[in-house]
Amino acid sequence: MNHQKSTTSGDDETDYFDAIPVDLFTAKILSKLPVKSIAQCRCVSKLWSSQIRRPYYNMLFPIMSPAPPRILFTIENAEGLFFYSSPQPRNPDENTSLVATLHHRTSGNSLRITSPPVGGLLCLEHDRKNYSRVLVISNPITGEFLALPKLRINEIKKELLYLNETYIFGYDPIDKQSKVLRITSSSCRLPKFGQYHVLTFESGNKNLLWRKTECCALHFPMGDIRAMCISGILYYAADVSTNFTIACFHVRSEDFTFIDINQDIKKMGQTLNFIDFKGKLGAFCYKKFSKTFELWVLEDAERHQWSKHIYQLPNIYLNKVVAAGVVGSSEIVFYRKYTLEQDQFFIAYYNLESNKLTKVILEVPQLFSGTCYVNAFTNYVGDVRLM
Repeated sequence: MNHQKSTTSGDDETDYFDAIPVDLFTAKILSKLPVKSIAQCRCVSKLWSSQIRRPYYNMLFPIMSPAPPRILFTIENAEGLFFYSSPQPRNPDENTSLVATLHHRTSGNSLRITSPPVGGLLCLEHDRKNYSRVLVISNPITGEFLALPKLRINEIKKELLYLNETYIFGYDPIDKQSKVLRITSSSCRLPKFGQYHVLTFESGNKNLLWRKTECCALHFPMGDIRAMCISGILYYAADVSTNFTIACFHVRSEDFTFIDINQDIKKMGQTLNFIDFKGKLGAFCYKKFSKTFELWVLEDAERHQWSKHIYQLPNIYLNKVVAAGVVGSSEIVFYRKYTLEQDQFFIAYYNLESNKLTKVILEVPQLFSGTCYVNAFTNYVGDVRLM
């Protein structure tokens, strides 16, 4: 960087420096800032915004400033939807406590999370006062929202006016693309109806479009079971000809395949929860009012082969907690889905190898009134992409 002097009228001299090279600015300065500070930097000027918008920067950021995974929490009550995150320790002890950081909040209780976060982003449904529904992509850290375009299906018949709309968010790690799968169905009415559309989400692209795609089998999502995206494949529970199965949407190719579910898993479908278990699909299920749970791991998708593991939780009943995900190779994180205002927030680590359950207090810097509805997701890594 060159230091120069400029002489003006009189004897005053003004010092100035050459402009900082763009690559130096990006690699040495921006990449060392925390996510929220980078989001604020985008508002400084068009130049700064354009540099952070570049795909090169999105690739550089996690390399230059690797952020450890965190646990993402959403807490919803009558006051709104609150977005928190906390550190994600491994092997915590009974003296461990976590402090949750509030990133932003929305007013009202009209937002609903459709599926776990992918690529640092969340997909949410916004129910408006006029009973219309808007789909939005949100960055939980920066607080940005982008409404996706509405989709109108012209060939709907009058008897099919009441349709179910299911949205699932997926990510392809090869092409680094986020996509939304929309399934429009009428499984409870005759004739049965189903259509499938895909939207590729690109940061900064204001011309997002839905594309119709075909599926080899008419199927209807089972919305009570949370979908899971693992290595570019969206797994979600589905009804195919009244048969409970797992639908697989391959995000990159946009193809569908299906996996048979073991009969023992089907029997506990009401308590089924999908998790990412060491890069494989895990089906977590249990009997109500029990401390014993089963973990089924999909070992071979083509052959529909599952392995079964049985565990017993000490000192906690499974009907009171939900599995948020797996930390490391052997710890499942649980959380309470509903809390009252007098309850203390906590998460519980269960070590599959030692059969040890560790309760960790979660300090939330906010007093909540009434009943709170909680969601939690492990291994969350923030993203600074521009909406």
